[in-house]
Order: sequence, then C-alpha cells, then structure tokens
Amino acid sequence: MNHYDPSPELCAAELLETVPLLMRCIRANVRRHRGTDMSVPQFRTLAFIGRNKGAALSDVAAHLGLTLPSTSKLVEGLVTAKLVIREIDPTDRRYVVLALTPAGQRRYDTARKMARDFIAGKVAHLGLEQREGIFSAARTLKQIFAEADGQGGGRKAGGTKPSRKQ
Repeated sequence: MNHYDPSPELCAAELLETVPLLMRCIRANVRRHRGTDMSVPQFRTLAFIGRNKGAALSDVAAHLGLTLPSTSKLVEGLVTAKLVIREIDPTDRRYVVLALTPAGQRRYDTARKMARDFIAGKVAHLGLEQREGIFSAARTLKQIFAEADGQGGGRKAGGTKPSRKQ
C-alpha cells in the first residue's frame, strides 16, 4: 500500500466522486429487489423512518426534497399498506411522529440486509489491509458527519421539534 499525505482538498474531491457512485450502486441494487408494490420514493421514506424512529413528516419531506402535502400523500400510501404508523409524540402530544409497523420493520431490515450483502460482495475480494482501511475510514467519516449533522448523540431526525402540527 502506498503511503502518502493527501491534502484535505484531495480527500474532499475523492469523497465527492466516490459517495454518489456508491449510493447509485446501492440504490440500483435495492430497486432490483424492492418489489413492484412500492415506488422508489416510498421505499426511501420507509428507509428514512427506519433509520429515524420518531421522525416528523417535515423531516421526511426535507430528506426527500418534497413539499409537505406531497410527502403526506406518500406516507399515507405506506400507512394504508400497513408499513408505517402515525403516533402522537410521547414528549409533546401536539405533534405526530412516524414509525414503522412490524411489517414495515421487516421490509426495512430485509432491504438493509440486501444492501449489506451487496456491499460485502463487492469488498469480499479485497485483502485484509484494504478492508481494514475501508472500515476505519467509514467509521471516521460516520463520526465526523454525525457530529456535523447534530446526530452524534443519537438524537432523532431533525434534532428539534417541527415548527407546526403534522
């Protein structure tokens, strides 16, 4: 392995090239296995709620880049399919939060396993040193960006209460 000292700018440039490619590959793999009964935006919503239990509708809308009415309609489809439930926020009864149903959780867990298996298959041929490097870099990036995103302490999506009832 070559040892050199890349600048922060070179690291940033490499990440900006690599992360979108990785995400495109993961999304393509998930699309192939998600089934025809769920749209890609619905699947992304399911995954977001799975990662962010207690997320508000506004959190989902911000993640998807959609308006609140569009997101509400999308979530309603998942509620109708019994994959998501709306619950009263236990810390503030004026707000509604979203959670996966057991069926939604199974669907999310299956998708995460498929994505994990896909990535594992891609790195399986690498040597131990390369896999250690990937693992170490991923953990470091997770720590840096979780702190920057305000989620280093395990806070729920958005980190604050939504500004209006949902």
